[in-house]
Formats: sequence, C-alpha cells, structure tokens
Amino acid sequence: FVPFRRCLTKSAYLRAESAKLIIQRRSEVSEPESGYEPGGYHPIKPREIYNGRYRVLNKLGWGHRLVGRRYKTNMCLNSRNNNMAAMKVLTAKMSDPAKRGGWDELSVLKRLSPSDVSASSSSVGSQLIAPSTLSGSEHVVQLLDHFTHTGPHGDHTCLILEAMKLNLFELYQAYPEHIPLHILKRVCVDVLKALEYIHQRGVVHTDIKGDNILLSGSPVDTASKDFTLSDVFLSSTTFKLSDFGVANIMSNRFAEIIQPEALRSPEVIIGAPWDTKTDIWNFGCLMYEFARGACLFDPRWELERSGMDIAQTHLAQMTGLLGDFPADLIAQASKAETYFNKDGTLLVGHGRYDITLKDLLGRAGHPSDAIEPLADFLNHALTISPEERWSAAQLLEHHWLKECNSSI
Repeated sequence: FVPFRRCLTKSAYLRAESAKLIIQRRSEVSEPESGYEPGGYHPIKPREIYNGRYRVLNKLGWGHRLVGRRYKTNMCLNSRNNNMAAMKVLTAKMSDPAKRGGWDELSVLKRLSPSDVSASSSSVGSQLIAPSTLSGSEHVVQLLDHFTHTGPHGDHTCLILEAMKLNLFELYQAYPEHIPLHILKRVCVDVLKALEYIHQRGVVHTDIKGDNILLSGSPVDTASKDFTLSDVFLSSTTFKLSDFGVANIMSNRFAEIIQPEALRSPEVIIGAPWDTKTDIWNFGCLMYEFARGACLFDPRWELERSGMDIAQTHLAQMTGLLGDFPADLIAQASKAETYFNKDGTLLVGHGRYDITLKDLLGRAGHPSDAIEPLADFLNHALTISPEERWSAAQLLEHHWLKECNSSI
C-alpha cells in the first residue's frame, strides 16, 4: 500500500547554514463555547491567582479526546519559588468520581510519582510533590502539586505539572521530511525509558502521539510566532511522556477502544485482551512515522473504492506488512468471526497489500546501511502477537540504539 504523507503542511524548515531549526507554532483552535456549562470548563483569565500561589500567565491548550473528557492547560508562575509550571484544569465532570467513569488522571500521576501522596489536597492547603529522581521517572512529566478549585460550573481538579518547551510533533513538523535518525534514537531511548517505568508501575498510557511527548527546556512565550532550536539543545534536551488523561491501570483496564485510530494495536481492533504491549505497538507506529515522514497505516485509505470498512482496511494493511495473525490471538478475539476465516486468514482484504518495513524505510532517503537495523528495531515493536512483541526493556537493548546515549 502507499504510505501516507503527514496530514498537515510543513510549518518550518532547517537552515543548514545556521544549523538551527526554525519552529513555527500551530495556530491554536479555541475550545468550544458550549463547553462552558455546568460540569464543563472553568473560565480562566490571565493574572488570576489559583490556590494562593499560581498566577496564570497564558493559555497553552485544551483537550477533548472523548465525549466528556475535557481539560484546559495554562502556563502559570508559582509565586512562592518563582518557577514556571503548567496548570491543567479538568472539567467539573472529569473531576467528579461519580461522573468520570474509570478515568482518573490524578491517581495515575500519583502512582507514577515516587513520593507518597495519600490524599488529594484542598484549595486551602495542597501537598507539594518533589520531582522524581528514580531511574526512568525523569522521562515522565511529573506532578508537582494538585488542588481543587470551585468555580461557576462546579469543582475542578487542578494539576500542576512540569513546564516544558515544546512537543515532539512540533519538532517533527519543522523538518522538511523526517526527524534525523541521530535525534530519533534519542527520542526512542527516552520514550522507552518512560514506558519501562510506567509499565513497571502497572500503567498503560494508551495515547502515545507526538503531542504527548514533550521536550524539556524553558517554556516559549505562546505569543511568539516562531523560535529557533540549536543542535546543542536537541542533543541535550530530555524527551518526556505526558498526558495520562486516558491511561488505564493494569488492574482496571476498563476502556474497550483506546489509542489514536491509525496507531491502534491489532489486539484492540479485534477485541482481544490488551496490556502494556499495546503501548509498544503505538510507539512503533509513531517512531516509523518520524523516521519515514509518513504514517505507517491509514485505515481510511480508499474506503469507497475498496468497499472495505476502517477496521478491515487497517487489518489488511497490517497483514500485508507483517504477516498473518497467530491462531492463539484470534482465539482470544471477541470479533474473530467478524474479521477472520476459520483458517485464520482475513475475511476481507487478504492479500490486498504486500510490502516490508525495509522497503518503506528505503524510500526515506536514509543511508543504505541505516535501513536494516532500523527496520529490525521496528519489526520487534510491531510484531502482531503481543506475547512475541518486545517490551520497552528489550527494545532498549536493541543494537540499533546501542550507539545512542540519551545524555549526548
């Protein structure tokens, strides 16, 4: 099948003569006004003070992944230590245990902190949490503080998080084709360390994408149209996994449909049990995109022409690239009869695609001797069988990453 270019146009480019990357910020789309209702967003204004110490500076963004799962994020200044931080204010509905379903970002962040946080703090006094120093935790955006704020639309959980410079998707968009492999190796090492850390603590992220991988550094004024990044910065920044708003705990995997559509794992699509390995698939798809400059799968490719639906197209692309589904995985799938013949082949789309990762990566313009080790690395992350798919710890030992030191 034909690999797809990124959906958005390139927003910046690399000036070789200055060895600096020019980053242009995406125009921010405002949150819907309909969200300002009982149970919805809290109205936030610049210069307002929250919890007696956090002065709002400017808006960073907002989120609406699933119905009712909404938040707003603002840059703020802690008046007690003069440090910058990001304040994520959940909607009142997502702050109410009786209404938010199984989603509980605060509890997940507490689980990922080495500090013992026994209870949520009030708007009068909050518990400050020291940034983690445990191995791996430095690659997860840390919860610094939390409190509840009462507003016109209800009570809102407020999360105070590390302030970061920009996200990985912005960096990717700045390159004319793809992220250079020496930078991508650093991304892989840092994100895999984050995944190893959260998986050891029983957390599945379920939403790994460029927007949710952040680069450490002094925050950039959101009023700035563009800014530059030097090679020195890109060689020293830390890449951190963020946004645990739709994370699941292994002991309570309540969500049936998870992950961005094109990055969704095979076990989730066919209704088989999923665990931490579903994050690894998500990671593999994303790292391929950054290395190739194109999405690996496009489940919406030629739907009208093929007569196939989204899931059928996605599964056909998977098998055309990676081989048939193993019988033991199909046996666990609640949707096995929907997608598979009795011999394990696809009911629709079998044999429609035929290509390899090595073939696709060869089109990216990388040096020929770089293709095979990269393809091997990604193949271990993109194994259809979750049991045979490598863990984060195993991928960190792959020879493709051996030349990379995340501190260089």
